[in-house]
Amino acid sequence: MPTKKNSVMDIFNTINRSFKNTQNQEPLDEISYFLQISFETYGQVKYLDDTERPIIKEFTGSSWSISYLKGKSIKSYLSIFLYNHHHKKEQVLTLTKKLNGELIEQKSFAIDGEKNYEGWFKIE
Repeated sequence: MPTKKNSVMDIFNTINRSFKNTQNQEPLDEISYFLQISFETYGQVKYLDDTERPIIKEFTGSSWSISYLKGKSIKSYLSIFLYNHHHKKEQVLTLTKKLNGELIEQKSFAIDGEKNYEGWFKIE
């Protein structure tokens, strides 16, 4: 059975096609999310990564942040589920979104402290 050998021209054409495909990609933006809480606690963050996959991570402390590159057409958001097991009252949670280092949106939420947990806070 004859086998096909790759010529230099075949290799060149393959590389050239893959290079043209990378040139047609949309430019990437750096997106950053920041979480600030006025007390030490733990909770979960949920966000969409650069491929629009939902990621859930746990955090401990009074702050959390993430930065990644994404295309302009890719959706993004950040949701926070907060545990308030010490029933801290009159506390504040602040979510910040930056795009290429420029502030896009900032939201502050008051925490009432009546429950062991606070629901999902979201910024898009």
